[in-house]
Amino acid sequence: MSILQEILVWTQGLAAWQSDAVARLLAKQTLTAEDQDDLFALLKAAHGIPDPKDRNPKPLTADQIPASVKATMHVELHAIKNMRHVNAIAENQHLPFSATGMTVIYGDNGSGKSGYSRVLKRACRARDQMEAIHPNANMPAGKAGAPEAAFEIAVDGVAKDAQWTQGKTAPPELSSFAIFDSRCARAYLDSEDDFSYVPYGLDVFEGLAKVCKQLKTLVDTEHAQSAVDLTAFVPLQGDTLVGKLIASLTAKKLSVNSKLSSRAAFHAAVGRRHGNTQAS
Repeated sequence: MSILQEILVWTQGLAAWQSDAVARLLAKQTLTAEDQDDLFALLKAAHGIPDPKDRNPKPLTADQIPASVKATMHVELHAIKNMRHVNAIAENQHLPFSATGMTVIYGDNGSGKSGYSRVLKRACRARDQMEAIHPNANMPAGKAGAPEAAFEIAVDGVAKDAQWTQGKTAPPELSSFAIFDSRCARAYLDSEDDFSYVPYGLDVFEGLAKVCKQLKTLVDTEHAQSAVDLTAFVPLQGDTLVGKLIASLTAKKLSVNSKLSSRAAFHAAVGRRHGNTQAS
């Protein structure tokens, strides 16, 4: 079982909002202010505080991470073809890859290199999923469909096509391809300027701890802002009629007094209605 597969199992024991946070951390290098606002609302909703926007958590699911592939399985990528609704890339094109050595793809700006790269990242479930695949700007908005492509692959020597469509679960065989670019990197410099490397996926724990710390700060701030200022009642405490009354109250007396007050208010309302009826 890979690290990401173990993380998926681990998140199943977390609160839904925490699993949502893990899914976001696996998809982006840093969370935005909007992400933080969403998670804060989800945290409060989990404790009975309604969210005006009615946001719901989206826990991490199996189709968001690379599928588990047998170590003995050998998968080769031979070509990408029949790409549709991806930038202005012409349809029914065939981009071959060499089974051995290195394949170099080059071209002018706007020729489609980034389009192919983004499709590869989505279809192969790369770590970074934030780069949007744009539709063909030359087509009317109503005719732009979901990006799709076919992959010519060979699994243990057997050739086959794997079809990918954005929004649907990517073929599991494509998870065996590691797609890496600057946006997928998880290398950084620590406080002593020593170059460090975090194994793929493990940085999510540090990220989740940081998110929890940020949310705690927001909770403390909101709690402080909503706290009642009782300094105006300080003079009533101590050896005063009100102070003595408050000191004599217990939880039982408060409950009884509350019920009596509610009952008195009810009878008063009924009395007013009865008096109004007689008067009419």
